Amino acid sequence: MVAGLASVWVDNDDESRAREVVADYEQQQQAEELTSSRSREPSASWPGAFGRGLILGMVVGVLLGLLVGSARAASSPVMLVGTVAHIPGLANPDLSGPFIDLLVAMDDALPAVSLQIRVAPFVRSIHDASTGRADFHLPMIRNPSLDLPSLPWRYVERPMGKVCMVLYSAREAPLTAAQASRGAEQGALRVATLSANLDLFALPLEGITELRQGLGLVARGRLDGFIGAQEETDSMLRASGLKNIHRSLFHCYDDVLIVPKGAAGDRTAALLEEALDALEAQGRLAPLHGRVHQPYQDWQPY
Repeated sequence: MVAGLASVWVDNDDESRAREVVADYEQQQQAEELTSSRSREPSASWPGAFGRGLILGMVVGVLLGLLVGSARAASSPVMLVGTVAHIPGLANPDLSGPFIDLLVAMDDALPAVSLQIRVAPFVRSIHDASTGRADFHLPMIRNPSLDLPSLPWRYVERPMGKVCMVLYSAREAPLTAAQASRGAEQGALRVATLSANLDLFALPLEGITELRQGLGLVARGRLDGFIGAQEETDSMLRASGLKNIHRSLFHCYDDVLIVPKGAAGDRTAALLEEALDALEAQGRLAPLHGRVHQPYQDWQPY
């Protein structure tokens, strides 16, 4: 180790570069001293032993500062701000719920990343991730038929898992996914989803602000169908006590995160994918996501 660097962690390349700089400097000073001794008295030579020691110390000090700065930069975690849509029971304002637990686990899986988590209304959460006010948003379902170039955000390619969207229709007039899609396209049926999800479906759907509202409109015959994520909407259906609702599978999609489009979003996506890969390698991803979304459950409230 070069003198003065023993207390700082450096790799072999750093030590070699430091040795080369010091050796080059010593050779240069020896050559200058030899030239000076031929034209001057020894007592008048500069820089002399003291001067050489002073300059050598300055060189080593500069190298030390650079190495310490590099070590600090390498050890500082990347701060990412993530917004989670407020979904009662799954992502609560007090930072509790299975979605929050999943993000905390992702944070733990990557020491180089530090996540700051916020919970916000669904539309605002997506907006913040679209405009760069946040580094990412979850949850979002990936729809392969969606026109991605028209969106201000992009999907993180690595999914967290699967989310099943369920079609809720009247018990007296139950619909299949194909019937609801065809009827909506032809304008013969009124089918709705949450306003925040309108961009996710390549269908002319109506926007609803709350799950309870969508289920209630179906129960009263004001809507022919409502499409909602299984766990969130089933929880609301059970709580409502409605018995005249029929359930059927609409489609299962990848459950993903989204990031802003651009270089910064690409870097964030790479870090998030690395965290998800690490959780999967540890056998933790499926159990954590399974607390949020399960495979389609075939049951009826009546």
